[in-house]
Amino acid sequence: MKQYLFAAACLLAIFYTGCTCNSSSNKTGETDSVQTARNIIAEDSAMLFDDTAQAFILRALQLQSLPWNRFTLEEFWAEDSIQKKPFTADTGFYNKYAGVLRWSPDSSYVLDIGSYGSVVLKDKKGNNHIVAGDPDTEVALLYPKEQQKWRLLFGGPSTHIFNAVWPDSTEVAMLGVLDREGTSNDDTLLWLIDVKGNFFRRYKWH
Repeated sequence: MKQYLFAAACLLAIFYTGCTCNSSSNKTGETDSVQTARNIIAEDSAMLFDDTAQAFILRALQLQSLPWNRFTLEEFWAEDSIQKKPFTADTGFYNKYAGVLRWSPDSSYVLDIGSYGSVVLKDKKGNNHIVAGDPDTEVALLYPKEQQKWRLLFGGPSTHIFNAVWPDSTEVAMLGVLDREGTSNDDTLLWLIDVKGNFFRRYKWH
């Protein structure tokens, strides 16, 4: 369940400054929520998009350049609990779908950005080619040692994930587009996910 929504936190800040008649317990809760939002925004500005992080993500996502100042934090939230499901990989799964699997540096996690509904075809040289067989998109976090998976994102034909990279062993960055209005005007989105803390940030390119 989403605990902290950026928009909600901003509205909460406005409400808090305009109302002085609440009880002290309510004020404490509101203050904590507003401070949480401010801390996240401050951390985001100070740390997440420094020059080192930008260069690393650009190289990993195979992009030549990207105007980072046009990405703004759109939403952030934490998951109270995660719904892991049993997942036993078929023989050769990690080899066949290697093109859409992103291993964390310590191999504890695998981000699967494209095996859902896909089929693997071999060319005349024996090389594997992953072909989409389903219009929907699923992004899942796999736990190889536990033989479990957690669905992080599920979308229809308007969702396309380009690539993903692990800046470290617990945080993954994912770039994609989403047509949320059904007008073919895709939003370019960047997700930063702390898979250990179950914390999500989503940025929109303007």
